[in-house]
Amino acid sequence: MIVDTGAYVLSMISVLIGCLFRDFFIPLFVWRKHLKGKSLTYRFWFCILTQAFIQINLVLTLGILNILNRYTFIGFNIAIYSLILWNFSDKKFFEKCRNGFYALWNSYKEEWFTRYIISLVGKRGKIIFRNLKSQKLRDKVKKHWLEGLLLSGIIAYNLWFLTYNVFNYHCYQFSDIPVHQSWIYELEQGNLFSDGIYPFGMHIMIYFVRMVFGLNLREILLYAGAYQFVILIISVYLLAKEIFVGKYIPTAAILIVSLMVNQGRYGASLPQEAGMYAVVAIAYFMVRYLHKEREKLLIPGDSRLKRLLRINLYINKKYINSELLLLMISVYLVISYHYYTAIAAVFVICSLGIAYFPRILKKHNFVPIFFSGLMGALIAVVPIGICLLKGIPFEASIDWAKTVMAGDVWLGSTPEYKSTLAKALGNENTFDDGAKDNLDAENDELDITVSTNSKISPVRMINYYKNSLYDFGSTVMFGPTATKLLFACMMSGVGCALIMLLWGKYRYFGCDYLALNIVMLIFFTVGASQALGIPEVIAAARASTFAQPFIGMIYLMPVDFIFRILSIWENRYFQTLLKGISLAVCVMAAFVIIKAGWYHNYFDVNQAYYNEAEYVLRNIKKSFKKFSYTIVSPTEEYYDVIDHGRHTELSQFVNMISKNEDKFMFTTDYVFFFIEKLVLQDYNYGRVEVSPEFALKDFVFMEDVQDYYYQRAVIESKAYYWAKKFKEMYPKNFKVYFENDIFVVYLLEQNTYYPYDLQIDYLEDLRKMTYTDNLNLHDSKGM
Repeated sequence: MIVDTGAYVLSMISVLIGCLFRDFFIPLFVWRKHLKGKSLTYRFWFCILTQAFIQINLVLTLGILNILNRYTFIGFNIAIYSLILWNFSDKKFFEKCRNGFYALWNSYKEEWFTRYIISLVGKRGKIIFRNLKSQKLRDKVKKHWLEGLLLSGIIAYNLWFLTYNVFNYHCYQFSDIPVHQSWIYELEQGNLFSDGIYPFGMHIMIYFVRMVFGLNLREILLYAGAYQFVILIISVYLLAKEIFVGKYIPTAAILIVSLMVNQGRYGASLPQEAGMYAVVAIAYFMVRYLHKEREKLLIPGDSRLKRLLRINLYINKKYINSELLLLMISVYLVISYHYYTAIAAVFVICSLGIAYFPRILKKHNFVPIFFSGLMGALIAVVPIGICLLKGIPFEASIDWAKTVMAGDVWLGSTPEYKSTLAKALGNENTFDDGAKDNLDAENDELDITVSTNSKISPVRMINYYKNSLYDFGSTVMFGPTATKLLFACMMSGVGCALIMLLWGKYRYFGCDYLALNIVMLIFFTVGASQALGIPEVIAAARASTFAQPFIGMIYLMPVDFIFRILSIWENRYFQTLLKGISLAVCVMAAFVIIKAGWYHNYFDVNQAYYNEAEYVLRNIKKSFKKFSYTIVSPTEEYYDVIDHGRHTELSQFVNMISKNEDKFMFTTDYVFFFIEKLVLQDYNYGRVEVSPEFALKDFVFMEDVQDYYYQRAVIESKAYYWAKKFKEMYPKNFKVYFENDIFVVYLLEQNTYYPYDLQIDYLEDLRKMTYTDNLNLHDSKGM
């Protein structure tokens, strides 16, 4: 199989630069007056949150108004950023823009345009260089250089690990990614919610990179997942810095996550995982707000009832600061990315509410937080309501979520496809094994539910609950030993939290410890819900993705408590020693994980197509004029071709040459046929080579992408032997364009005024050959 590493690396770098430009370069420039003097942490949160908020709202608004296209999108972005720049300027921004334009125009007319541009770049470069040489920046670098180096190393490791499979198998790792690809493509055509209402946060952020940079959509989807996980890792790091006292303990926390995370979903561009950084942001800003003391406003002469009702006193700049506005945006984003991230955010908020009870119920804490969350939720819900009023229904996966939450089994379209195919082939028992497995699974689930609903003693109930959580952790999360250690750290963390709650100086950090334990307990309970016989709000694998970003903090709670006790002695040399010990914790954590065998394996590969298909198509797009060619291949190439050439489904073509539908001709000068010699994967036969046996079988064209899953061996074999026969008939105009041991691409060159008739009898020779082989076999048995 071809592995074009150079092209893959270049593609990844392009996508990462596009994402960095979108999330950081633009907001750092546009909001530079607001961000001046702010911490790097605040700048990070402000950039990623506000940029997502602006882009998602802009696309939803343009889509609802039916004016969404590349030009309106870029035009409104320029207008919004110009207004922001004008607002933070001396109100002469547009005048300066006009003067700058005239200066450019005059330099162009007087033929010194290049020198003028060079002088502008030189001036800007001097300013940047002067800022980089500033004493303040040098002091920061000197103080935190090792921290920055470790963080950079962890980021580089995650980018390498999460893209390892993509560099070897340059394809999507999950079957639902092509669906998201189709929705993003429909956005490009101006169609919002083409398959129904669905959280479009991730899709819109990818749409930005696609529209502004024009990068290949498939390439963006291949690498955006790794970028999103890096953003999540940095978010967890910043949250850990708010809670932990050891200088390098937060680094150790994300190091543990990086080395132990075993959810392949984090390496893919999936909406739920893309929005997890917003869940962490909610925790971060709530913790920040609850750590600070605020005065309660009292108006002399007010009765208790009046005081209780004076909510508006806490809805102002004094209480709702810029960080609470970012909390509001975070609530908006968790709903905009995925409904499951919204559920995870609810769990996090409830955990903090329980841990900070009764402090959180004080009006000067509760009202600002509640108001910010409510406004964020309302802003997210309004576009959904407008689309419902326009008659747009919810996307079908909402029905799946309702079914799962009700405790039923979601069947989807697969059973219907299988039964229809079996009837068409005249064998209704073809797929009975899968149905039997589903029935057995349902019966097992029923048995579990009955057993948990039976009357048992409280002790047995607690043991059953504990064992269910352990089973979830040991099978879905890490394994037996790591799960036991996690539970031990949780229990000791609760003990540490209770001690700190009695210690006024560290009371709030004790609340943070409790909140971490509560949210992890909730995630584990949700993950084990099927075994516990409670409604499965979230599937176990998805619950695991929620829990895994927080595992490093759970493991290190007892360690941080020790550092907190030791840090009471404020001797300068002792504090330096503690920093060195906290650095040793990072090294020790990595050593223990690797030595104990907890280091994650590479994620499983669910290969959707061969690298050869992408490699050949990339070269075709470079070598042939736009729309001068047609690609005949499975669905995976459709969205990669559609803006450059024509595409015909291989399944439909096979149906046509089998004379099951009216013949059709190709209207382009060149036609490429992508055929697998080694079938990628077939439901019935697995990975097999094309053969006459499969080519002679009946093919039922269902006009469904599942044709390639259940009948791939038949489709590829028929196409392969048709191509061989057609090449014998027309050797000059039908040639092999590319071939290796697993893949072949044929090129048909034709005069579009006299296109070839493609319906030939290509199976006759195969039937004769099979008949002869059977006779020979019969004769050998007779002898």
